[in-house]
Amino acid sequence: MRNDYARFVDAFDILEPFSGDVPKGFLVDFVGALTDGEFRTMWGIDPETIGGGHMQTALPDMTWGEGWFEAVGWLEAAKAAKDRYVMVTLGACYGAQAVGAYKMLQAINPMPAKLVAVEAEPTNYEWVVRHFQDNGIDPKDQWIIKAAIGADNEPILFPIGAPGSGAGNCISTNETLSRDIYAKQLIAGGNTKDALRNLIQTGSTGLQKDLVPGYDFKAEIKFVSAVTLGDVLGPFDVVDYLESDIQQSEIIVFPPCMDILKRKVRRVHIGTHGKDVHAELLALFEADGWEIVFDVPPNTEHFTQWGNFNINDGILHAVNPTV
Repeated sequence: MRNDYARFVDAFDILEPFSGDVPKGFLVDFVGALTDGEFRTMWGIDPETIGGGHMQTALPDMTWGEGWFEAVGWLEAAKAAKDRYVMVTLGACYGAQAVGAYKMLQAINPMPAKLVAVEAEPTNYEWVVRHFQDNGIDPKDQWIIKAAIGADNEPILFPIGAPGSGAGNCISTNETLSRDIYAKQLIAGGNTKDALRNLIQTGSTGLQKDLVPGYDFKAEIKFVSAVTLGDVLGPFDVVDYLESDIQQSEIIVFPPCMDILKRKVRRVHIGTHGKDVHAELLALFEADGWEIVFDVPPNTEHFTQWGNFNINDGILHAVNPTV
């Protein structure tokens, strides 16, 4: 049954929430995943004020909103896994979803795991490596892809900067209209020779973009390599859990790859951006026979007997009955 919250509200009772000492400068969550405070400074975290003592955490509840839905995904994917677990995260940022899913797996159904993280922003890429190491995961045994996820393999204009914000995508900075605007700005600036040299030598336009209104999230528009969802899924026979938070790029990434998703992926959890995008992806998964577990459009408010929550990114969570 779709959005059957009652089915999951007590699901975390099989866990004991983390309780123990936490290193100075680190946050910790209910499965014991450590997060370096440096990764969260742009959201107001001061590494000097966190960790360094005993911490008692709590199990997720519905008031967490998006975090609760993510934790349900970790839990259900871990419960269903057999023999070997493969988890893919698109738009990995610093790798929080991969580490959370791994920690959940080891807590309730331990087995070997392969984590696949796709992330284009260079500092985020380095942070994924650190985040894995901080949580006892050898990055050399995983697959960390320094690229944007796109509709094809053509180089993409992508915002580089504001690590930790999770605000980059290959839609707004790469569309034809945006490219035309960049060209006009470079010509109007009167430095076309320098701009051309910069593009050829470094792949950068040299232009800056504010990623989120009201925040100091500045990034430079540069060309980066791109992979498709088919490229990422191709090496695997079965993927247990695919998580995506790619800031509306989901509308160009998923539709061309519905066939390979249906053949290989057991469970998807997509953060959707825009109600039209959410509705279009939902229709595609329904048409392909996926069981829709959660269908929660973006920018909505919800009231339940287990707690109220607000949703910023939409939640589309589906299970493939044929894998």
